[in-house]
Amino acid sequence: MRIMFLGLALALLPATAAAQAAGTPTRSPEQLHREIVALEERIGQANFACDYRFFASVEAAEFIFTDGSGGLTTRAEDLAGEKDCRPSTGTYRLDEVRIIPAGDAVVFNALATTTRVKEGGEKVVRRQRFTDVLVWRNGRWQLVAGHSSRLP
Repeated sequence: MRIMFLGLALALLPATAAAQAAGTPTRSPEQLHREIVALEERIGQANFACDYRFFASVEAAEFIFTDGSGGLTTRAEDLAGEKDCRPSTGTYRLDEVRIIPAGDAVVFNALATTTRVKEGGEKVVRRQRFTDVLVWRNGRWQLVAGHSSRLP
C-alpha cells in the first residue's frame, strides 16, 4: 500500500509543480497578508508621488475603478490623470484589513486614512473604506478592480 501511495505521489508531482508554476506560488496566510498589505501601502504612497509608472505596472489592462458616487474609471482614464496630478506629502494608514484568497486572486478590503498637508501647512484628513481585487499573473499581482467609498 505504501508503495502504491508513493508511486501515486511521484506520478502527481509533475502536475502539482506545473499547477504551482502556472498559478499563485504557495504562501502561508501570513506571507500573503504581508505581501498584499505591502502592495496596497505602495499604491497609497504612489498616489502621493504621482507615480504613474507604478500604476501602469500594477493596473491590469481591464482595470476598472468605481467611486463612491457610482462613477467608473478605466485604466486608460486613470493613467491619463497623470497630467493633472500634483505630488504631495502626507501619510497613508490601513486599518481593519481583510484579505480573502480565492485561487489566483485576492479580495482586499480595508479602512484607509489619508492625511495630506496643503501648501499652507493645513492638514486634510480623509477616511475611506475600499475594496481591491488583485489577480496573480505573470509572476506578480495585478489590480483588476477597485471600489472606494469616502466616510463622513
